Amino acid sequence: MKFIDLFRRCLLCLLICGFSSQLYAEDRLFNIDIQGGKISQSEKLMRVKKGDQITWRVKSDTEGELHIHAYQIDLTLIPGVQKVHTFNAFATGRFRVEWHPESERGKGIHHQESLALLEVFPK
Repeated sequence: MKFIDLFRRCLLCLLICGFSSQLYAEDRLFNIDIQGGKISQSEKLMRVKKGDQITWRVKSDTEGELHIHAYQIDLTLIPGVQKVHTFNAFATGRFRVEWHPESERGKGIHHQESLALLEVFPK
């Protein structure tokens, strides 16, 4: 009998902890405007917490690909067309956001300077 009561209390605690962690997750919006292969200084560092819902509104003046390897995000962009992408910050760490203009693809120019950084902190 004591085991069942202990099990129920532990289960209740786990449910409360899981529910409260969802309460603190935030919706985060980042506008990324790529001009000449660069973005403004204020867009270069995106800081979020694990579990946050991230939405990127991305546009570029040239065709190319924006990606983050760790999150397996690959966005193909067309000049002047805004692309919206939403994802969950599931992994903590510091991740490079890479930009590859179409004019450089296939020429061995890969991962020189990152476009931006995504920092995901523990809750």
